[in-house]
Amino acid sequence: MNKYLKMTLKILGGILGLLIVIVGGYFIYAYAQYHRLPNDIKETINRPKVEQVELGKTYKMMTFNIGYGSYPPSFSFFMDGGPDVRAYSKQAVKDAINEDIRLIKTQNPDFGNIQEIDWQGDRSQHVDEPKMVRDALTDYSSVLTQNYDSAYLFYPVTKPIGKAKSGIMTYSKYKIESSTRYKLPIETNFNKFFDLDRAFDVNILPIKNSDKKFVIFNTHLSAFIKDQKIQKQQLLTLFDSMQKYVDAGDYVICGADYNHALAGKAHPELTWMKEFPTENLTKGMRVVAPTNAPTVRSLDVPYDAKNPKNIFGTIDGFLVSDNIKSLDVKTIDNQFKSSDHEPVVMNFELIK
Repeated sequence: MNKYLKMTLKILGGILGLLIVIVGGYFIYAYAQYHRLPNDIKETINRPKVEQVELGKTYKMMTFNIGYGSYPPSFSFFMDGGPDVRAYSKQAVKDAINEDIRLIKTQNPDFGNIQEIDWQGDRSQHVDEPKMVRDALTDYSSVLTQNYDSAYLFYPVTKPIGKAKSGIMTYSKYKIESSTRYKLPIETNFNKFFDLDRAFDVNILPIKNSDKKFVIFNTHLSAFIKDQKIQKQQLLTLFDSMQKYVDAGDYVICGADYNHALAGKAHPELTWMKEFPTENLTKGMRVVAPTNAPTVRSLDVPYDAKNPKNIFGTIDGFLVSDNIKSLDVKTIDNQFKSSDHEPVVMNFELIK
């Protein structure tokens, strides 16, 4: 073997060894950084209110997955098969969040649930989205619940999505007495780094001249998950938690992104639009979902209502206890201007 071949082999061996060290180091880092928040965390109520909800009155509630301000109509996400990973720019994220705020102000709901709101995310260009929302919605109290705090995800390798601290937010014009975060089941193998943490929030609101409570659940269930048993376990955990409030005669609403079809056609080929298991739903509760327009679009291609490659569905809406009268529900059709989801609003009454 001549000296040039030996030198080449040494260089290649060195490169290979370096790659092994880098990859091994990353896996050690990912496992060392990984953590789940404990169960039963009491949340802080920002800008608390005094006025209480009342029986027999009509209220409006919105639920809206804002897609961390990163999904304009032209965006197609890599997890769905598209080329895009992070938001286009910091200004693009701010523009999207401002559009979300405009939609909320236009609808003027009494209560609202937001999903996928980032405050430290490479994917969302490090825009503090909760601060933007709170600064704009000064008439509301709010609760911010962390869904996950991921380590730096070096995926895709050529354009990594990076770190993300993200969660769900509930806002209200009326008094929130307490708020608690509960964790949901997730995968336990290496896929947990891509599915991240999952949780739901339970907000307790006192009712004027009543010993019953108005209970608002907020959650965002797993989407890109290979083990479908985990999705079922997440729903059953949520249903079990709601059952104790329903059994006590409380008034319960869950506004969320369920990543299951609440109405219209399901798409079993997608991990995030399978049939919703109504047969397992909490006894004494029902699904209230819009049918006037879809609430979500697929992200494999840019938004085009006429493109047959675009898949649309209804995975956002409400679960409502039988002692609440749902007067109407609808999707606010905004042509997916600021998110891959559309907001859903419902007018309702707490029956005396």
